[in-house]
Amino acid sequence: MLPGSIILLGVVGLLILMVLGWRARGRRQSALSTAAVPPDELLGELRIAVTGLYVSTTTAGAPLDRVTLRGLGFRGRATVSVFDAGVLISVTGEPQVFVATERVRSVGTSTWTIDRAVEEGGLVRLDWTLESESSTPAADVESFFRIENPDQSSRLIEAITALTPSPGPANPDQEGSLA
Repeated sequence: MLPGSIILLGVVGLLILMVLGWRARGRRQSALSTAAVPPDELLGELRIAVTGLYVSTTTAGAPLDRVTLRGLGFRGRATVSVFDAGVLISVTGEPQVFVATERVRSVGTSTWTIDRAVEEGGLVRLDWTLESESSTPAADVESFFRIENPDQSSRLIEAITALTPSPGPANPDQEGSLA
């Protein structure tokens, strides 16, 4: 009985620490925000919409630092739609997230991100910039998607690439490092 009680107490303690850590991360990121989804008439033409799994959004260059903003904090089934005005991320059960064209930095593929590893180039990686509501600087982030059909992955990358006015120096197959 005593060993079981000690184990139960340890598990409850770990759960409490996990909740406190998640809330602390949310407070640290509270100055960051996503753009409001524009009305349909301002989105422009739908270029492509693909379905798959939204895996995560992490701070650029820090692939283990998950972003916890509403709509980006949890993994789930998702639709990624590319319009003339930007990219719309719709995760089931979460508020939609809109990435305006001017906030898109680059797009490419990855093999891994926090808590997910797949075959080479199996994840689509969208590099973009979160807005800031205060004097805190905007944050560069990376969102990762596991698209159901590999052909749709390349079409999604092409559609997002066409949105970016001048592609940055980023390598489209760039992987984050653990260092």
